[in-house]
Amino acid sequence: MRAIIVDDEVKNRRTLQMMCDEYCDDISIIGEAASVDEAKEVIDELKPDLVFLDIQMPMKNGFFLLEYYGTNQLPFDVIFTTAHDQYAVKAFKFSASDYLMKPIDIDDLIASVEKVKTKKEKQQSKNKETILWSNIFATEIQKIALPTSEGFLFVPFSSIIYCKAEGNYTQFITVDKGNILITKTLKHYETVLEEQDFFRVHKSYLVNLQHVRKFIRGKKGMVEMSDNTTFEVSPMKKEMLLQQLALL
Repeated sequence: MRAIIVDDEVKNRRTLQMMCDEYCDDISIIGEAASVDEAKEVIDELKPDLVFLDIQMPMKNGFFLLEYYGTNQLPFDVIFTTAHDQYAVKAFKFSASDYLMKPIDIDDLIASVEKVKTKKEKQQSKNKETILWSNIFATEIQKIALPTSEGFLFVPFSSIIYCKAEGNYTQFITVDKGNILITKTLKHYETVLEEQDFFRVHKSYLVNLQHVRKFIRGKKGMVEMSDNTTFEVSPMKKEMLLQQLALL
C-alpha cells in the first residue's frame, strides 16, 4: 500500500517512516506533509492508499483535512496518530481505520496496518463480484448489474445515456429509470463499459455513443446527448471520439 505521513514534527515523521520500512512490508511511504494544506496538495498529487494523520497540529488539526474530502467516502484509508486520547471517538466518526497513540508501539502499528490491509482485500473481493456480475449480464442479456443496498439493479446498456463522476460516486443518467447514484468511481465503470460503446469524453463524463445526437466542432468540441445535455470534450479525446463515432 502506498502511504503518506502527515505530522508537523519532523522527528515523528522520520520515526514512523523507519518503523514502517522495517516492520511493515506492505507499506511504502511515498510522501509526507507538515500541515493540513500541504497534505491536501500531496494527497491530490500522489493519491495514496493510506494516510498516517496526526491530529494536533498548528493552525488546522487533522480533522480539517478529512473535511476537504467528506466523511462518508474518503478516497484513502486513515490511521490517526496522536498523543491525545480525547480525540479517539471523533476519529472513528470520521471513518478512521485505526488510532495510534504516541509514542507509537511497533505491535500496535503492525496490527493497524494489517487491519487496513484486510479491509482493502474485502473491498477488492466485493469489487470483483460487481465486475463479475456486470460482465455476465453484459455478455448474456446486455445489462449491467449496479450494486445497491438491497442487492443489484439490472439496467440495460441501451437505457444509459451517460455516467457522471460525483467524487467517489457515479451518477447513471438513464432513459427510463431516472438518475441512479452508485458508490463506485467513474473509472471503475469506464473499465466495465468500454466494450459496450461507451466513451469517456471528459474526466467527469462517460457517454453512451449510441445516445450521442451531435458533435459540435469548435475550439472546444462538444457533444449533444439524446436528452439535450451537452458536454465539453477533452482536447486529447476529440479525434479518438470522432473515430469511434464513425465506426457506429
